[in-house]
Amino acid sequence: MAPSTDPNRQRNIYLMIGAVAVVIIWLLWTAISPGGSSTPSPTVSTTPTTSTVPTTGTMGTAGTTGTTGTTGTTGATDTTGTTDSNLVIGPDSTGTTGTTGTTGQVDGAQRRTVASTQSDPHARDRNLVVAAHPARAQVRVPVLMYHRVASEATITNAVSRDLTVTPEKFRQEMDWLQTNGYTPVSQADVFNAMEHGAKLPAKPVVLTFDDGYVDATDAVLPVLQQKNWPATFFIITGRIGERAFLNWKQLKKLDAAGMDLGSHTVAHTELPSMSSSDRSQSLAQSRATLEKGLGHPVRWFCYPAGRNDSASAQAVTKAGYLMAYTTDAGSTLRESQRATLPRVRVQGPASVAAFGASVRAAS
Repeated sequence: MAPSTDPNRQRNIYLMIGAVAVVIIWLLWTAISPGGSSTPSPTVSTTPTTSTVPTTGTMGTAGTTGTTGTTGTTGATDTTGTTDSNLVIGPDSTGTTGTTGTTGQVDGAQRRTVASTQSDPHARDRNLVVAAHPARAQVRVPVLMYHRVASEATITNAVSRDLTVTPEKFRQEMDWLQTNGYTPVSQADVFNAMEHGAKLPAKPVVLTFDDGYVDATDAVLPVLQQKNWPATFFIITGRIGERAFLNWKQLKKLDAAGMDLGSHTVAHTELPSMSSSDRSQSLAQSRATLEKGLGHPVRWFCYPAGRNDSASAQAVTKAGYLMAYTTDAGSTLRESQRATLPRVRVQGPASVAAFGASVRAAS
C-alpha cells in the first residue's frame, strides 16, 4: 500500500511549493511597482505647499514700498511749509500753505495775483510783518485825503464845503490821475515797499476817505471799480449804520471789492484828549469790531481830526496797527514814522487843475 501513496504526496508538496513561490513573486512585484503605493504622492504634494512661503515674502516687499512713498510726501510738505513761514505776504490757511510757499518765491506783485485767484482780496494783509531791518527808510507817495463825495446839497457850512467833493469832480480827478500816469496802490503795497523793498509803480498814489460816509458805495466805488483801483476807507465804528454812514452790508461790499478798511476810532474822539485807558480801549475796540465783522486783520488807522502826540502814536502801535495817518501835509512816508504819516488834502472847492498841481508837487 505505501508505494501507491508516495506519488500523490510528492505532487501536493510540489503544488504547495509552487503556490508559495507565486505568492512571494507577486508580493515582490507589488512592492517594487511605481504605482503600487500612494506614499510617495503625498510626499511630493507637500513640496508645492511649502513653496508658497516665498509668495508671502513678496507681499512684505510691497508693504515696504508703501512706507517709502509716505515718507517722501511728508518730506515735501515740511520743506514747503518751512519756506512759507518766512514770507511777508500769503494766506494763513494751513490747507494752502504748501502751494503758497512755492509761489511765495516771486515778487510782491505776483503774490498779489496769486491771492486774487484764491478769491481772497485781503490775503495780502494776513501775514504782514515789520522787518528787523527795513529795506527802505522812506518812500515818496502822495496819500490823498478825501472825506465826502456828495452833491452840494449836503454842504451845511464852510467846513463841510472844504471836505466835500462832488461826484462829477471826483470822476474828473480820477481821470486826471489815470491820464497823467498815476497808479493808486494799497496800504500793503506801501508797507511792503518800506519794510521789504517791494516795487511800486512809477507814479504811486494812495486814495483815502475818512469817516465812513455812505458816499463810499454810492459815488466812489463805481468809479474805482471801472479803473480797478484800490482805496482806503477809515471807519468810525460807533457810527456804522447811522444816517449818512455806511452799514455792515455796504462795508462788506467795499471789502469784497478789495478796498482797505481801517479804524477811525469808536466815536471820532481825538486821542490826545483821552485818558490812557480810554485811548487804548477805543483803539482796541474799533479794530476788534472791524476784524470781527470783516473776518480778516485790520492794520490801518487814521487819527480823528489828525490830532496826535507821542503817547497816542505809542498807543496806536501797541494796539497792533502797522501804519497810521495824520492830516499833516507831506508825501514823504518814513518807516520810522509809520504811526504818524502825512497826507495831501483834497479840497472840495479846488478846481481839477489845482488838484493836479497839488498831486504833481507831492510826487
